[in-house]
Amino acid sequence: GLQQMEWDASKSEASNLVYVPLFIGTSQEGTGPASDQILNGLTPLPSEMAIGATWNTDYAEEVGEVRGRELSALGFNLFLGPSLDVLETPAGSSGDLGIQVFGGDPFWVAEMGRAFIQGMHTGSDGQILVIAKHFPGAGGADRLPQDEVSTVRKSLEQLKQVEFAPFFAVTGKAAFAEETVDGLLVSHI
Repeated sequence: GLQQMEWDASKSEASNLVYVPLFIGTSQEGTGPASDQILNGLTPLPSEMAIGATWNTDYAEEVGEVRGRELSALGFNLFLGPSLDVLETPAGSSGDLGIQVFGGDPFWVAEMGRAFIQGMHTGSDGQILVIAKHFPGAGGADRLPQDEVSTVRKSLEQLKQVEFAPFFAVTGKAAFAEETVDGLLVSHI
């Protein structure tokens, strides 16, 4: 209803307003109550880590399609995800990324991320903006960002090769427009 009111106001003859939709977003990761806002009613989907463990980009695209279709049907037009962090130490101090990442290899995180993003755009018929997170990459962080400002102690070249690589793959180096994210969620690292 709010979207319709905004549309109607922008289209009235007395108005010179430009229609800008309200952004209705979520970061539905499919990992349960700690990270999901919608706890039931959606198709149960595997976590990013489970998808990454298959090494099959078709699965990542299919999961993205289902998530995009369902969230779009619920009225969402902004998705905060997927996480493109490269998990360097599974039980390390990089926070609670756990199963919310595609894995520990920059190439495969990029490949899975691109496929998932394409699926989100396809499943939602291009109606959902996809915002990749947690730029510049929290997989090599030295502490939980909730406790204190995290740091990633690497040279620029190391950052380009590991942390930045998945983000490069879904921005300027994406092969297709559907694989390109619509924005980046910047972390406090």
